[in-house]
Amino acid sequence: MRFRGLVAVVLFSGMPFAWSCAQPSSISGSDGTGGGGTGASSAATGGSPATGGSSAATGGAPATGGATGQGGSSTTATGGSRATGGTSASGGATGLGGSLGTTGGATGQGGTSASGTGGIGHGSGGSAGTSTGGHGTGGSAGTSTGAAGHSAGGSTGTSTGAAGSSSTTGSGGSGSTSSTAAGTIVPLYTDPSDSSWNAIITAAEAHPTVHVVAIVNPSNGPGSSKSSGYTAGIAALQAANIKVIGYVATGYASHSIASMESEIDQWKSFYPTLQGIFFDEQSNATGDVAHYQTLSQYAKSQGLSYTVGNPGTGVPAAYVGAMDTMLIYESNGVPSVSSLSEWSGYAPSNFGVIPYAVSSMDTTFVQQARKYVEYIYLTNDDLPNPWDSLTSYFSTLLTALE
Repeated sequence: MRFRGLVAVVLFSGMPFAWSCAQPSSISGSDGTGGGGTGASSAATGGSPATGGSSAATGGAPATGGATGQGGSSTTATGGSRATGGTSASGGATGLGGSLGTTGGATGQGGTSASGTGGIGHGSGGSAGTSTGGHGTGGSAGTSTGAAGHSAGGSTGTSTGAAGSSSTTGSGGSGSTSSTAAGTIVPLYTDPSDSSWNAIITAAEAHPTVHVVAIVNPSNGPGSSKSSGYTAGIAALQAANIKVIGYVATGYASHSIASMESEIDQWKSFYPTLQGIFFDEQSNATGDVAHYQTLSQYAKSQGLSYTVGNPGTGVPAAYVGAMDTMLIYESNGVPSVSSLSEWSGYAPSNFGVIPYAVSSMDTTFVQQARKYVEYIYLTNDDLPNPWDSLTSYFSTLLTALE
C-alpha cells in the first residue's frame, strides 16, 4: 500500500527534520621469433641485399636477420621490417616480436604494443589487448615472459627472439575484474553522534564491494547553517567509501524550481564534499517529469553528480533516466518480486526499494529482487519513523548484496 510519510522530529542544533515519504494516496503511479642479421651487406647470402645483408636477402639488412630480413627493420622478407621479425611483418616491428605486427609484434608475440604473446599491445601479453599477459587479458604492462624481446630479430638483426622483452607481463598480468555486487541506499536520518553512523561505517568497511549510499538530513534539508558535526560525520562516511547525498523535499512537484535550486546551493555551500541530492516526495505524474529532470540536471551542474528520487511507488516509464535512481517502493513489508520484474527491460541501477517493518533479514527476497533493482534497503524499524535507526541486520544485508 502507498502512504504519505509522517514527519518525525529529531533534534539537532534545535532543528527538526522529516523522513522520506512515499506518494500520497491521491497520486497514482505505479615482439617475434626470427633471429637478427648475421651476414655481410651484399645481396648474396650474408650480403646487404642477400641473406644477412642490408636489403632483402636472408640475414642482410633487408633480408633474413637484416634491416628488412629476419630481424630487419623495414622490408618484407622473412624477419624484415615487414617480414618475420621485422618492423611490420612476422617477427619484425610488426611481426613476431615486432612492435606493430600481428604475431608477436605490437600485435604479435613478445612485441611492444600489439596483440601477440608478451607484447604490450592488443594481443597476448599486450598492454591494451586481449591476449595473455598484457593490459588486456591478464593485466598491465610489465616485464615480458613472451617469446622474443622488443623486436626479436628486429631492425638491426641482433635479437634472437629470446623470451623477455621489457614491456609485457606474459601470462596473468595485473588486470582486475569489476564487482558485480549490488548496493543499498540508507535514509540515515540520525545525528552524526548516533551509534548508527559508526555502525554503517563498520559494516561498509567489512563489505567494500557493496555500493553504500547514505542520505543525510540535518533539518528536513541542509538547515539554516553549517554543522561541524555533519562536516565531520560526512567525512567519516566518505572515508569508508560511502557515497553521501543530501535530502531535499520537493512537495510532489509543488515546490518551485527556484526554491529547490536554492536549497541545493545551500547543501553545496555548507558541505562541499557532498556527492549528490535525494529528492524526496517525488511526484509520479507524467506531467512532472520535466520538473525533476530540471532539478537533477541543476544538481549535477553544481557537482552533485548522483541524484535519487523517491516517489515511493511505481512511476510511468517516462521517469526512467530523469534521475540516476528512483526508489519505487517504500512501504511495510517487502514487495512481490513479480511487481519488480516489470522493470526488467531497464538497467537495475535505475531502481531501488526501501521496505520497512521487515522483522528479520529476507535473504531470498534480496537475491531475487536484485535482478531488477540494484539498491535494496530493508529495516526492522517501523512507523511512525522507520528511518530513525539503522536496521539491526545491516551487516547481513550487505553480505546478501555482495
